[in-house]
Amino acid sequence: MQFIRSLAVFTAITFASGAVASAQQFQYYFPPKLVKRAAATVPTHGKGKVVVQVELDPHGKVVATRVISSTNKANDAAALDIAKHSTYAPARRGSSEGKAKGERGFYDFTLMFTESGGVQAKSPVDQAIDDINKNQYAAARDALTPYLKQNPGDGKAQALLGIAQYYLKDYDASTAAFDQAGAAIPASYKNLAADAYAQVTQERLSKGDNQDALVSAKRAVGLSPSVAYYNLLGLAEMTANDSKAAIGDILKARDLAAEGKTPAGDRATIDVNLAQAYANAGDADNAQKYLAEAKSLDPKVDTKSVYASVYAIQAKAELDAKDYPAAAKLYDQGGGQLTGKYAAAQFSNAAFAYISLAQTQDPKTASATLDAALAEANKALQVDPKFALALYAQGAVFANQGRKDAAIATLKQADAAATTEGDASLAAAIEKTLKQVQGGS
Repeated sequence: MQFIRSLAVFTAITFASGAVASAQQFQYYFPPKLVKRAAATVPTHGKGKVVVQVELDPHGKVVATRVISSTNKANDAAALDIAKHSTYAPARRGSSEGKAKGERGFYDFTLMFTESGGVQAKSPVDQAIDDINKNQYAAARDALTPYLKQNPGDGKAQALLGIAQYYLKDYDASTAAFDQAGAAIPASYKNLAADAYAQVTQERLSKGDNQDALVSAKRAVGLSPSVAYYNLLGLAEMTANDSKAAIGDILKARDLAAEGKTPAGDRATIDVNLAQAYANAGDADNAQKYLAEAKSLDPKVDTKSVYASVYAIQAKAELDAKDYPAAAKLYDQGGGQLTGKYAAAQFSNAAFAYISLAQTQDPKTASATLDAALAEANKALQVDPKFALALYAQGAVFANQGRKDAAIATLKQADAAATTEGDASLAAAIEKTLKQVQGGS
C-alpha cells in the first residue's frame, strides 16, 4: 500500500494578482493584458463564441490578429475588429514585475456574443478559471493549450492547465504543466499537484522507470511533505538502490504517522517498508525490529517477503563464516516465505550451501549431504522448472555425485536458460563448470 488517497474537494481557484516572489536572478514572464476592450463597430450576428489571438509588439501595439476558433463565423469580423482596436499592456520579462521589460507576445481572449448584440470578453486564463470552477475541465484545457503554445512562460496558466489535466486523469500532462508552473501553483492546490506527481511515480515504478519515479516522488514531497508521500519516496529510493535515503524518508513517514491519526494498518505497512529498506542495507537487526512492530500494530500485515530478505542476509553471514548447514537452513526458510523465481533462487542457494558442506566431508557423510542439496534443487525446480540457477544447482549436485551424463545434460539446460534470462555472468559460471565436468581444463 502506498497511501495515495483521493483528495478532499478543493475550493474554487483564486489567484493573487502580481508576480510570484522569487530570487532576483530568475527572469519571470508576465503575459500581455487587456487594458481596455474596444466597442464593436462591425455588426454582430447572433449568439456565438469567438476566440481571437492578438500579436503585440514590445510596446503593446497590435501587429496582427487571427481567429483561433469560432462557433458563429458571422461574428468573426466583429471579433477581429474589437481585437484590433482594443488597448493592451505588452508581454514583459524580468526579475520582478517592476523591472520587467516589454517583449513581443500574444494575447488570446474569448468574445461571447449574445442574441441581443452584446459582447463580453474574457482572456483564456479567466475563461479557464470559470471552466474549472464549473468542473468543465476539458473546456479549460482547450482554452489554455493554444494560449500556452504562444505564452509558455505564463506560470499561472500552466498551473491552471495542470489542475485541469489532473481532473481529466492525464497525470503525465498534469505534472508537465506543474513543472512549468513552479511557484505559481496556488497553495490550495499544492496537495492536488502532489497527488498528480504521486500518481506518475506509481506508474513509473510499475514500468521500471526507477530514476524518473524518484524525480516525481521528490516533487510530490516538496509540494506536500506528508506520510503518504514520504513513504512513496522511500519506495522509489529503494527501487533506485539507495537504501540509506529510503530508510531516512520512510522513518519520516513513520514518525509523522505516529504523531497523527494514521490507521494502525497503514502504520504497519510503513513499518514493513522500513524493514525492507533495512534488509536491503544488510541490517537484519533493525529489519526484525520493525517487522515485530508491524505485527504488533496489525497482526494480519504481510511480512513474508521481508523475512525472506532477513533470512538471506543472515544466510550470507553464515556462509562467510563457513557454517554451511546454518546457511542452507536459512535459505530454505527464506524460500518458504516467497513464490516464483524468488523462492526458486533461495532454494537454489540452499542447494549450493549443501554442496559446499559436502566438499568438506568424508565420502559417506557427503553422500547424505548431497541428497539434501538435490532435494533443495528439486524444490526450486518445482517452483520454476526453467530457472537457470536451479538447473545449475541440480547439475552441480549430479557432478558431485559422479553422475557425469546427467550433470552434462542438466548443465547444458542451465546454460541455455541463463542465456535466455540474459544473465551473462551466470552463463559464464555454468559453462566453466560444464567444461570441468566434460574433462576440459
